[in-house]
Amino acid sequence: MKLTREDTVWFYEVFFKLIDYTNGCYQVVPGLKNTSGADDVDPTAIMPVRDKLWESDDIINRIVTDNPLCFSERELSLVVSWRKRVIGDFLIYKHLKNYSVFMGNGKLYGVVGIASHIEELFPSYALPLYSKAVLLPFEGKIIYDSLITTYNITYGSGIRKRFNEEYRELKNTVGVITSL
Repeated sequence: MKLTREDTVWFYEVFFKLIDYTNGCYQVVPGLKNTSGADDVDPTAIMPVRDKLWESDDIINRIVTDNPLCFSERELSLVVSWRKRVIGDFLIYKHLKNYSVFMGNGKLYGVVGIASHIEELFPSYALPLYSKAVLLPFEGKIIYDSLITTYNITYGSGIRKRFNEEYRELKNTVGVITSL
């Protein structure tokens, strides 16, 4: 599953404005061109800015308090919801009909793609896949902030068995979290 085209455009409008604002405040990547409204954005160039954005709630608090970007109430509400983000290392474990399962922090998260299905980016045959990601709430769903780092690690049968056991145990005890 993935976001609608309209929601995808809306997400990127808000996210890239936050990236530009963060870089403007902290000069994380001097000379970085504005991502907001750009036709093409280099993910590796904005990764350090993204990391600065999510390291604390400082930028979100500034946006909510002062609204320097003139966000609408809906946009501000979305930005406020990102205080509930989950940052960490995840095992992209499996793809289901309505979401992909990310396992991490002792929990299972049902994550939806943004512009494309997560399965298109990371096919089932490549799973489980170790990754570093930022999970964000988005209108009752969980998405990732569109920047994800994966690691090329091969897992043997013993560790795969442990992953399966952990998945079953978490699914039976706490279930899959589908909104933050």
